[in-house]
Amino acid sequence: MHSNMHLTLAAVVATFALESSARPSLYERSADGVNYTSIFASGLSPGASIHYPSQPDFNTSTVQRYSLWEDPTFAVTVKPATERDIQLIVRRANRNNRTFFATGGGHGAEPGFATVKNAINIDLSNFRQNELDTTANTLTIGPGISFRDFEENLYKASKLMHSANALSTNAPSTAVGNIYCVNMIGATIGATVGPYQGLVGLAIDYLLSVRLVTAIGNIVTASATENPGLFWAVRGAGANFGIITSAVFKVTDAPNQGKLVSIDLDFPPSANVSLFKLIQSMENTYPKEMGFNLYGGFNHTANQSTLTVAMSYFGTQAAAQPIIDQFVAIGPTRWQNKTVPWSDLSAAQNFGASGETGCFKGVWNNHYTVGTNRTDAATYAKVYSDFATFARSRPWFNGILAIQRFNTEVTLALPKSEQGVYPGRDISTFIKHPSGDDDALLTFGNSIIDNYYDGDVHDEEVYQFSLPLRDQLVATSGFGKLKTYINYAFGDEGPEVWYGKQNLPRLVRLKKRWDPLNKFGAGNPIPLDYQG
Repeated sequence: MHSNMHLTLAAVVATFALESSARPSLYERSADGVNYTSIFASGLSPGASIHYPSQPDFNTSTVQRYSLWEDPTFAVTVKPATERDIQLIVRRANRNNRTFFATGGGHGAEPGFATVKNAINIDLSNFRQNELDTTANTLTIGPGISFRDFEENLYKASKLMHSANALSTNAPSTAVGNIYCVNMIGATIGATVGPYQGLVGLAIDYLLSVRLVTAIGNIVTASATENPGLFWAVRGAGANFGIITSAVFKVTDAPNQGKLVSIDLDFPPSANVSLFKLIQSMENTYPKEMGFNLYGGFNHTANQSTLTVAMSYFGTQAAAQPIIDQFVAIGPTRWQNKTVPWSDLSAAQNFGASGETGCFKGVWNNHYTVGTNRTDAATYAKVYSDFATFARSRPWFNGILAIQRFNTEVTLALPKSEQGVYPGRDISTFIKHPSGDDDALLTFGNSIIDNYYDGDVHDEEVYQFSLPLRDQLVATSGFGKLKTYINYAFGDEGPEVWYGKQNLPRLVRLKKRWDPLNKFGAGNPIPLDYQG
């Protein structure tokens, strides 16, 4: 424990035993007047602990959220150490009619989280199982594990996660994400998009099984052979069905001795049209080995827009060079490329800033994301210009316009019966700001309006700015409607966008079976009354 203010089990049990004859201490009663120690202390394992927001070290001894925008509020945090602890917490919370909320990495930000008030926070940071079995080619991890916690171990063992649908037997198999501090299980149950998915597909495609605690406190396993319906639902809508205590993934041998080429380029803002035209020209030739991120922002100190490209190529320098040459020809102000272990990419990319910028806690951040399967250079240039204009006159705004692009051949090739819930396999570009089609192009991506600003006083202004930008991107996305990736969703898109209209009837049936009282899924809830 980090301080003697923390209630270790010995202290908790002692307090519990004395409660009938002694008044609870300062830190045994929450702001809502409930003595949660008396509810949970008896029966917790020795490694479990109870933490109140009034404790001086509460913010350092419990997982804190990355974004404070529309965040849940907690009366108490309980840190279980075993599956039985989680069962006990869930069952006693239910018995006492108390809301509970599970926290893994704390990276999610959705308006629905704000509906969670004075909840019992189940902090899963003690669940740090991280076991690589090189004989069985499996990796088992707990919900307290981030990408960086297991990537180095896999690299040292010359392994990567394995998707059965990879394009060749030598393909790497991990779709681990773009930011190293993100929780692996939390990302997986959305799908996990990332720089290697052109080669290997999505993380949900190499998930073998999960163990989870249900809404009534039972422990179940979900896999292709055990509770297969639940396993289908977990892969894309998992936050609605339980608290995952461990997950098992396939791994395989890494190609190219686990090395890839990382390429970073800074461009003058005037190069944006040329860049967008180059991206557009690659729509049908985008290589499966390549991951791509473009970041547009505004530097208030220099009073000018910024424009950075961060790419990776899982192969040799010689194979990557023709692609690098096309970007260098546009005229970057600085650039670098280097060969690095794949496990170092998320920390090394964007001149070393990619991992760090996504790992700050306590910021005010939300994001609007559009999935596309085509690139319209004129639209991208207009959005980039509008973004800069908005930021220039608002020193409190530090948002980023991010564009991610990946090849979709592997994600689309997986048989529909094995795909899980995620409906965005045909998305070729994600543009992030504050049902796979048979004729989908070979690329997919996200456009992400990633808003960072100074607090709720500017929520409405940022909202009114972001919606028209999102509408512009949707209009030329190639889909004719809004599509997104649930882990990048703002929260107003609705369940048909998050989960796919075709999936909702089955999801609703499973939700009614496993969580009929809606204990889970506050961020992106499956509506029990959905009529289609």
